[in-house]
Amino acid sequence: MAKIVDFYGAGRRHYQDAELLMNNSRIPNAGHLFGFAAECGIKALLVSHGLSTDPTTGDLAETRSHKYKTHVNVLINNVQTFPNSPGYSKYLGMMPNLRAFSNWDTAHRYYDELSIPASLLDWHVAAKEVITMLDQAKLDGVIK
Repeated sequence: MAKIVDFYGAGRRHYQDAELLMNNSRIPNAGHLFGFAAECGIKALLVSHGLSTDPTTGDLAETRSHKYKTHVNVLINNVQTFPNSPGYSKYLGMMPNLRAFSNWDTAHRYYDELSIPASLLDWHVAAKEVITMLDQAKLDGVIK
């Protein structure tokens, strides 16, 4: 059975769960989900502007080494160069704090709590910007 990828829905779901965790003092896992929320949101924007997806899975079609099929801490370094579309810069401009994820890493899930960067507030702000951008792109009809 082919998996159905919904970057928009996944981004919103991860963000909502992250806020629940944050509000219940579950800071390390909240931060982890803020990163995944931002990653999904950015990928939703990229797909809506022409990044190709695999027709059987819906996931990004690029190989594992491609610069867009990665996690948010790496993705933020490549998102500025894609695509050459007049509308894209509008949405990119709605996320000025993406660099906050430069110290986020999927490996944090294995870390001792005290070793995870104390960046929750920065990650929260950046993820909220991504979700706000997603909602605007949805209203504009850019994201289906």
